[in-house]
Amino acid sequence: MSIVLSLSEIASIYPTAGGQYHWVAVLAPPKRRAIASWATGWISVSGQIVIGASAAFAAGLQLQALIVINDDSYDRPRWQGMLVYWAVLTYAALFNLFGIKLLPGVNLISGVLHIAGLIAVMIVLGVMSEKNSAAFVFTETVNSSGWTSDGVSWLIGLQSAVYPMLGYDAACHLAEELPHASRNVPLAMLGGVVVNGVLGFGYTILLLYSTSPLPTLLETPTGFPFIQIFLDVTKSKPGAIVMSLIPSIIAIAGAIAGLASASRTLWAFARDEGVPFSGYFSHVNSRLGIPARAVVLVYVLQVLLGLLYLGNVTAFNAVLSLAIVGSYLSFIVPIWYMVFQGRPNLHKTQYGYFTLPKALGSFLNILSIIWITVVVVFSMFPLSLPVKADNMNYTSVVLVGWGIAGIGYYYLGYGRAQFKVPCQDTQVLDDVQEPGPVEEQVKKE
Repeated sequence: MSIVLSLSEIASIYPTAGGQYHWVAVLAPPKRRAIASWATGWISVSGQIVIGASAAFAAGLQLQALIVINDDSYDRPRWQGMLVYWAVLTYAALFNLFGIKLLPGVNLISGVLHIAGLIAVMIVLGVMSEKNSAAFVFTETVNSSGWTSDGVSWLIGLQSAVYPMLGYDAACHLAEELPHASRNVPLAMLGGVVVNGVLGFGYTILLLYSTSPLPTLLETPTGFPFIQIFLDVTKSKPGAIVMSLIPSIIAIAGAIAGLASASRTLWAFARDEGVPFSGYFSHVNSRLGIPARAVVLVYVLQVLLGLLYLGNVTAFNAVLSLAIVGSYLSFIVPIWYMVFQGRPNLHKTQYGYFTLPKALGSFLNILSIIWITVVVVFSMFPLSLPVKADNMNYTSVVLVGWGIAGIGYYYLGYGRAQFKVPCQDTQVLDDVQEPGPVEEQVKKE
């Protein structure tokens, strides 16, 4: 909540598709403005691409796991999982290219299904499951990680709670295609975190009351403990399949939205010549009214990730970890500059529709910086000990490698010479952004 409140305030002042890297360009001091903005954009684009891939991957594996319910001998071969993952990505890409006008309606339907489906699942679990004790839910702990410190083990395990709460910045990357962006972007960001946070917390508590013995969940042939819980509670294969389809459908919708958000981030970054072949990828298709080339590039990169999964699951998971690290690092930079540059210098008339009181805003900004630091550090710890090649956490390796590639492009390639620091006028705010820059570019072409 501290992060989303901090970002929502900045997004309300500067509602642009570039999001984090544009905010940094406005808030950072002149000497650091170019490199800070570019680095934020570089890591933000990668994080957005991986978040969309993660949603598609989750949907693909969940759909594959449903086969196990009907066929105990099915061992979920990786190549088939990759094909299902590709199928979800392809559906998301086609939707983004040819059905983007339907996205608001699809998102609304997905939201209704999300809440109604969750309530239905919770009712089934609440009525049909044999309940564990309150002591089991709230006081008992199991540390099977190999880490001697329960605190370290808990902080590492907390990453699984951080992961589903990512992606709420997606709304800011669609700001230039939204009316009343200064109001609607913060509303969408805050609404997503509050609704999912409250419902998700209640769902987690109910799952713990309804859960099967831990060894059963860890050894489930489906690969998904929640599917095993549905199966154990309902004792019905059709019932478990129907319940499991709900999060799978939501994950597919997340893949569609993730591709839309990532492509807009890439397009905005290319518009400011922050990536190779910027002139090509900043193009907006005049017939479709979208940055189609950016959509296709994001799709291709996500497809290539599937080949990595086929070759080495450990390496694939390391890349997916950029969803947390990339997103959180792109969050911390604008929040940092908001604390030390923006809040001391911005006049109250320069704030947007959503404004935090100065003292509360500073407190939330600092709390966000501390929390992000904790999350990023522990996201690089191995999940279990002793560490071997197949359970090593290679997140830091991927992050450093991606950083070196970026630095090489910026200083040795054309990045430094070509990158155009985004508009630094603090009066970016426009309560009614219609038509936005995307539409204006289409008109010009």
